[in-house]
Amino acid sequence: MKLKELIKTTGVSRETIQFYLRDGILPKPRKRSGAQADYNENYVDLIKLIKDLQENHFLPLSVIKKIIKQTRKAGPENEQFFRLQSELFNPVNQVLSKQEITGEKAMRKATGLSPKWLAKAESWGIITPRVVDGRKIYDFEDIAIGKVMVEMDHAGIGPKNGFDPEVLKHYRDALETVITKFIHRFTDLYFDNVPQEEFAELGTCSLNLTGVYLYFIYRKLAKREAQRYIDELEQRKQS
Repeated sequence: MKLKELIKTTGVSRETIQFYLRDGILPKPRKRSGAQADYNENYVDLIKLIKDLQENHFLPLSVIKKIIKQTRKAGPENEQFFRLQSELFNPVNQVLSKQEITGEKAMRKATGLSPKWLAKAESWGIITPRVVDGRKIYDFEDIAIGKVMVEMDHAGIGPKNGFDPEVLKHYRDALETVITKFIHRFTDLYFDNVPQEEFAELGTCSLNLTGVYLYFIYRKLAKREAQRYIDELEQRKQS
């Protein structure tokens, strides 16, 4: 895209983008002819990341420059992950942003999901709106899951590439079994043994900390198993 399109897409002024380029916060674009340059979607993601780090994490540009440099070294897929992680796990966004969306049309606009995949996600029970006066209301977790589904497809983890999204339903089912057991154990342990207000505080704390634990243990186990299986496949080739 041209600079004019980049300005329109990101909502950032020409002067600001040119400053980012001069200061090395953004990489130099590919020159097309003369003074004209091309900007790909990666520039949109980087500018969104810069804005998020400024507005929600209150970081100075000198620090943001170092973060952008490190994420670019790690590759485009990590830039995308970092941006999504910053958006979805940012406590400021969770507190200040609109937590609920009413109606399928608004949900599709917010997430990028098509009518087909929104309907499938609901049928699988991974997006679960509540219905009030005949209208669907989607919460923060529904919105986050919808965005992740779209990002997966953009990253090449979707039907076009042979990945069956229905696998997400099986992940949900397996997790539900583990989570149900944990919630029952937690409730049996604390419900009758602490004041109601304290029980509510412990429940919220447990919810947040267990969610963080599951995030990191998944990454840890997935990386270990991926490496183990790749090594096994390499050994098979050699034998």
